[in-house]
Amino acid sequence: MYYHLPKLPMPGFLVLLFLFIHTGSMVPVFAQDSQDSIVVKRNIFKRVAIDGKNTILTVVQTYARPFHWQKRDFARLGGAFLISGAAMFIDEPVYKMMQRNQRPVFDELEKVGNFLGQPEYNYPFMVALWASGVLVNNDWLRDTGIMVIASVTTSGLLQTIAKEAVGRSRPEFERGAFSFKPFGGADYHSFPSGHTMLSVATAWILARQIDFVPLKVVFYALPVITGASRVYVGAHWLSDILLGSALGIACAESVLKLYPMIKEKNKHSFTVVPTPQGVSMVMKF
Repeated sequence: MYYHLPKLPMPGFLVLLFLFIHTGSMVPVFAQDSQDSIVVKRNIFKRVAIDGKNTILTVVQTYARPFHWQKRDFARLGGAFLISGAAMFIDEPVYKMMQRNQRPVFDELEKVGNFLGQPEYNYPFMVALWASGVLVNNDWLRDTGIMVIASVTTSGLLQTIAKEAVGRSRPEFERGAFSFKPFGGADYHSFPSGHTMLSVATAWILARQIDFVPLKVVFYALPVITGASRVYVGAHWLSDILLGSALGIACAESVLKLYPMIKEKNKHSFTVVPTPQGVSMVMKF
């Protein structure tokens, strides 16, 4: 049994920027009364503590998820590896086609795809999304931010380990699609595509968290730009993109199933107690 989180309708999503502009009227952060200010700070502190614990538990349990898989889950994973493996036989023709069709418009799209897959740009967005929810006490923003952070964090460590262990040569070094050297350094970090995994792990959560269909389509389509851009610049083969997408989806889906249950189970696990020195938090595990 899964617990379903509330989704933000399109009008609510569009006013996200509006929330930042008008936080002064929505949140009594700047309350003149000192007692009110203490209460507000206490509540924010409590939300941060609860969300931190739930994020860590979600990441840990996502890694442990394969131990609870059913036959169909292993079948899906096997299918993803099978498709990716089959694509290896067309990797070189696809890469050469991309190199023959270098265009200024594609160069600009490559910049977009690279931006979407960079953790240094992705994480500030995720943290800002979650932090805005903490400040305005909005569950949708908090839940979505936490799930994106957990999804990307899980996929990030997974792809880092896989890159080192597999050690596949990147296309740009012209060693061929079947050149492998485990733990061979950055030149052999082609498989799977980390940029693609990150963009999929992010976009998949966002798409699942909204109801407005056109925007869902946009979120599902953005990782395609990222994946294509990585082949375009010779950083990855097509098969790297396919497996990276599958693993990104797997991480996101696990988080979407696990986090609501973790949140429900732990929602009464924290108590904030006033003290002469300020406030203290009692955490129940």
